[in-house]
Amino acid sequence: MDTKSYIVWAIFAAVCLVIYFVSKRMKNEIDENGIETVGVISRIVDDFEPEDVSQDYYAVYRTIEGEEIEGIISNPSSDLVVGQQVRLKYHPKHKMNARIIR
Repeated sequence: MDTKSYIVWAIFAAVCLVIYFVSKRMKNEIDENGIETVGVISRIVDDFEPEDVSQDYYAVYRTIEGEEIEGIISNPSSDLVVGQQVRLKYHPKHKMNARIIR
C-alpha cells in the first residue's frame, strides 16, 4: 500500500471512532438523564445501499412540555410495526433521538 492509502484508511478509522463515541455518549446521556414517554411508531424508512439494506424507525411522542416530536429510534428491533405503541426515553436536549425502553 502506498502512503495515500494509509492516510485514507486512517481518516476512515478516525471517522468511525468519532461516530462510535458520539453514539455511545448519546446512549449514556439518554439512559442517565432521559425522560420516559409513550410513542407510536410512525414510519419505517428503507435505506437501500449497494452492500446493505437497513431501516430507520421513527416514532411520534410528546415531550414533558407537551411538544409533539417525530424522532428517530436509536435502538429499534425488527419486530416493530407502524402504529405500534412503544415506551421511550428521550434526552431533554436531544429530543429528536429516542430509545425504546425494554
